[in-house]
Amino acid sequence: MSIARKDKILLFLQTNQTATVKELSDLCEVSEVTIRQDLDRLEEEGLLVRTRGGAALSDRANRELTFSTRDRLNADAKRRIGEKAASLIVSGDSLIVDASTTALYVVRALLKRSDLTDLTLITNGINTALELVNRPDITTILTGGMLRMTAISLTGSIAWDVLSKLNASKGFFGTRGISVDAGLTDVNMLEANVKKAMIERCQEVIAVADSSKFGEVSLVSYAPIERVNKWITDDSVSHEMLEVLRARGVEVMIA
Repeated sequence: MSIARKDKILLFLQTNQTATVKELSDLCEVSEVTIRQDLDRLEEEGLLVRTRGGAALSDRANRELTFSTRDRLNADAKRRIGEKAASLIVSGDSLIVDASTTALYVVRALLKRSDLTDLTLITNGINTALELVNRPDITTILTGGMLRMTAISLTGSIAWDVLSKLNASKGFFGTRGISVDAGLTDVNMLEANVKKAMIERCQEVIAVADSSKFGEVSLVSYAPIERVNKWITDDSVSHEMLEVLRARGVEVMIA
């Protein structure tokens, strides 16, 4: 099974929760026999559960989606969040941007602005750095470190060492979960440790995540909720969410 077809299947399931063999056959333009074989393989990997005539998304799938698939999930909301976040950046800022797909949208929105000068951007995201290769006016620092293939990010002691020498006025962080008790959380310990090191070097911490992440708690906490200065999210955020976070000193901005 090609990576592209795997991504298509998982993205469809992420959006619709369930799918029939025929739907996926039409989507991928392959035979139903091929799709059944694909679904059997993905079930073996724990990414979906076979159902009568189709499949449903498994609980593990969110943790295992490739970067390219996650980049396309909730793309409209991420674009709006990215644009709102980029509007906060001013000339002279030094920025830390993590390797999340939502933070990548912040960089994409930043590149559309021509009114800024003297910017420095620090990241552990290889895709994030690649977005900046044609912008010599933005000083880009890639942390170095051990490559995590699923996130296309750099982690480990090399990244921590580089970050310990740097300071940033603003940091933009995607997150797998945000809650009052657990704060910002991630599914991977290596990634969470880099995010924690990044946050320690930021004057202002800005979480960029859609409202579905509120109340979710992943494996590793990397920042208490009190460390978050702003949370930029979509317009589906509830009044209850707003009140809870504002009571903890978090400024919630709707994109």
